[in-house]
Amino acid sequence: MIVADDRIIFDDAELKTMSPEDIARIQKTYGARHLMRLPSYEIEFMEWLKTSDPPVWNDLWSNSPDEPYYVSLAFLSEVTGDNAGAGWIIRDLVSTENFYFAPALLIEKESTAFIDASKERFLRNDSLTPAQLLAVEASMGPVDIWHFAYRHDLSINVVRRAVRELVDDRILLHVPDADHLSQFFDVD
Repeated sequence: MIVADDRIIFDDAELKTMSPEDIARIQKTYGARHLMRLPSYEIEFMEWLKTSDPPVWNDLWSNSPDEPYYVSLAFLSEVTGDNAGAGWIIRDLVSTENFYFAPALLIEKESTAFIDASKERFLRNDSLTPAQLLAVEASMGPVDIWHFAYRHDLSINVVRRAVRELVDDRILLHVPDADHLSQFFDVD
């Protein structure tokens, strides 16, 4: 761990082995006034995002063009331990539409059969449509369309169409505004 002024840099190995107790100690020691640099894998993703969806990259980083990729230390648990490698979930866009999904955003009655059928297909190693795969991932935990597209080598447009399909079929609730979306995740 390197601490310089109000910035902290962890190497990827540190993040992977960090315990909840380590996270609490670091957050207590440095508090909210410190920022941490995103892990290298997440910086690689952000560089992909810069060319794949420039408006979203600008929404996230245009206020820090000289030194992007620093976020609040409050997000440390999202990139450590079992979460290391999963990505810093994008969910607080202000000037562009949010595409954050989690189990709480699945429309329970309508989505159950769809997700169960998609999970069965997955377990049989059958192919899944982007919409089916996105619904399965959202049923297991938080996901944004940009990390989803990056992980599955899909275009942003293909994933946006999948979202429209899931919303139209009343499988998924899409909450594009960050202020309304914040009720679906914990803010430290």
